[in-house]
Amino acid sequence: MTLLTIAQEILEETKNATIPQAIINNSEVSAVQILAALKKAIIDIARADDWQELQKEHTFSSVASTQGYALPSDFDRFTDRTFWNTTRLRRVEGPQTPEDWRVLTNSTISGATVNDLFRIRGGETLLFPIPASVEAYIYEYITDLIVDSSGGTGQTGWEADSDVPNVDAYLVKLNATWRFLSMQGKPYAEKQRDYELNLAERISRNGGNKTVCHVDITSLNRSRIGYPVLVPSP
Repeated sequence: MTLLTIAQEILEETKNATIPQAIINNSEVSAVQILAALKKAIIDIARADDWQELQKEHTFSSVASTQGYALPSDFDRFTDRTFWNTTRLRRVEGPQTPEDWRVLTNSTISGATVNDLFRIRGGETLLFPIPASVEAYIYEYITDLIVDSSGGTGQTGWEADSDVPNVDAYLVKLNATWRFLSMQGKPYAEKQRDYELNLAERISRNGGNKTVCHVDITSLNRSRIGYPVLVPSP
């Protein structure tokens, strides 16, 4: 669904008097309001979860005696516990708090006594200890390119009627619907509730779920699968 088709569906469903044939650069009240609602909706949804559609990974190599390394140009937020030093095959722990970082950089702690650590500050990833040689690193992050142009170019927001969202279009529609109704002074609580229920459902399923098994199924008697497993009393 494009920006235009989402907007037109909302305007039709809310029984708007006119259905614009263009949204971007349209000064009609309904077009201005629905665009404002859609701008808020896409940002709200993008920030609601670490959607698999927005997940990316970044690799870089250190330079001897250099502590800071630029974040990706589309960096929005870091994905926790995904930072690894692939040369040494160990996790880079963090992000460290400003207080802990001061302890690290202003104490007698040496690189030989700690694992790799990092902090995000000033648009850079800071490493401790400062690398003494070239080493390879990787981490995952959430991109701020939440919209694609018709040609597939990532964007941080709506720029043309043909743009498509990089998050669930149905959620965008539901979110923008209750916002549009609110702008018009109409009842919107039911539509907001509908959005929140669908948001919770999408969050629970987006990217799949890890299966949690409380017993070793390989050790079960195949003829008794489905029977409860006896758990010894403590």
